[in-house]
Amino acid sequence: MKKTVYKKVFSVGLPVAIENMIYSLMNFIDIFMVGKNNVALGLGTIAVAGTGFANQIFMIFVTSLFGMNSGGGILAAQYFGNKDYKNLKRCLGITVIVGFVFSLIFFFAGIFIPEVIISVFTKDAKVIKVGASYMRIVAWIYPLMGVGLAFNMQLRAIGKTKYSFYSSIIGLVVNLMFNTVLIFGYLGFPALGVRGAATATVIARIISTFYIIFIIYKLKLPIAGKISELFDLSLHFFVKVMKISLPVFLHEILWVLGSSVYIVIFGRMGTNYAASIQTVKAISSLVLTLFFGLSSATSAIIGNEIGAGNEENAYNYSMILLRVSFFCGILVGLFVLLFSPLILSLMGISKSIYPLTKQIVKSEVFIIVVKSLSLQLLVGILRAGGDVIWTIFMDLVPLWCVAIPITYFTGLQLGWPIYIVYLLSCSDEVIKIWPCIRRLKSKKWINNLVS
Repeated sequence: MKKTVYKKVFSVGLPVAIENMIYSLMNFIDIFMVGKNNVALGLGTIAVAGTGFANQIFMIFVTSLFGMNSGGGILAAQYFGNKDYKNLKRCLGITVIVGFVFSLIFFFAGIFIPEVIISVFTKDAKVIKVGASYMRIVAWIYPLMGVGLAFNMQLRAIGKTKYSFYSSIIGLVVNLMFNTVLIFGYLGFPALGVRGAATATVIARIISTFYIIFIIYKLKLPIAGKISELFDLSLHFFVKVMKISLPVFLHEILWVLGSSVYIVIFGRMGTNYAASIQTVKAISSLVLTLFFGLSSATSAIIGNEIGAGNEENAYNYSMILLRVSFFCGILVGLFVLLFSPLILSLMGISKSIYPLTKQIVKSEVFIIVVKSLSLQLLVGILRAGGDVIWTIFMDLVPLWCVAIPITYFTGLQLGWPIYIVYLLSCSDEVIKIWPCIRRLKSKKWINNLVS
């Protein structure tokens, strides 16, 4: 059995994990390049903070969109396991509609009121100006991403993750190339600084999204439906999907808003603190996306087994995959600890925030190991079995009732060192692990939604 699940992890999970890492690498490249001190181009600490705050809005968009599309993704995995391709295509149709409509909220906000949004995180006028200029450009890609993510999630549900992986590679190469010429003004292009980074991101995501849609229909994959097949929807089917999606959306939006409250707290502690946190998050997001990818792959594997009626396999696979995630968390944490000095040096961050950033990295190592478990339990396993309400309760109560109040009190009231405050901000991750393991062993989370 272990060989079977390891094979599925490598064939489904590894491409998703690396794809998510590459996806996040686009934001990292922006932080990396705008962090180079260049007064003429407006690059340096201010640019890092402003770009980081704008990318936090992007994180809110993607995370909440993931929640809105999750019902279609969970059902699609089970329909695929049940070989019900008609309803599989309907799941894609619903997620396309929902993704596009939902993205319009972020599109209009990013175009018309970016200064208002960035000012929530900081009162530094220079940071607000930089962040708003970046956000106003990146917002143009939100509607297309709303559609693209729907196709991406359905590929994961049917186990065809290598194609979304290829699209991410293409996007990364394009982003790196255009970042180089547009930020610094090479090959006859104007030197646009932060605005160049935003423009490069837009170009990269357009190309990678169109590649995904093109390859799905060229290869005639099971989700490649005609317009009439995708949108052959009934109110009953729409309600069925939304019964899962809306609770998960509520879950994701409250979770990502909680994460944004942390950024507000760190931003109010000072621009240097905010820049250090954004730098560390840019590094850690590269490795944490491996666990987001592993949990997404786990969700597809577990969902396929439940949909096919193999509930005992689903449980056994989940136990193996949980151990895999924990082992990977330790390895990744050690990697970050050992190589972060080199990465920080290559990023060329300001000397004024370098010692502070090194301290925060040490806190991040512990957080990575703990998150490798909590993500796998909540997103990868329990939610895949349709145990949506329980996961919402277990994820949000420790966040809003414990971690956020502690972070606010120690950071803004007591003025504790930032690396301690940052460590305490993830206390909720520790609290929820044991209850989740008990829930996993009870098997109450296994629900066949398509039988």
